Amino acid sequence: MSYDQGLVVRVASALDSLGARGVRQKNVFGGRGFLVGKTTFVIVWGEGVLVKVPAAEYEAARAAPGVTPFQPDGTRPMGTWLVVSAESVADDPELQEWVARGLRTVR
Repeated sequence: MSYDQGLVVRVASALDSLGARGVRQKNVFGGRGFLVGKTTFVIVWGEGVLVKVPAAEYEAARAAPGVTPFQPDGTRPMGTWLVVSAESVADDPELQEWVARGLRTVR
């Protein structure tokens, strides 16, 4: 699956705005992942993003419009990963909020 290069730039910009340091990028699951150390927390995937959210925030985050559990096998959700649609991250403040959630998971 290809990924949206412009969204990669926007995620990197959101991380800069959050003052995140030590974040690197890597190709993951056919998308472009953002990692701290060896732990991935956001993946630009297609036109949206996959975000690993803190367990305590999972149910509330999952209930947001345009958000579904990440189910790579089609049956079981993969941990606390969520698929966030392109429409849900179309505006920079919303994207930054999702990126911050992912970052909180690894910090």
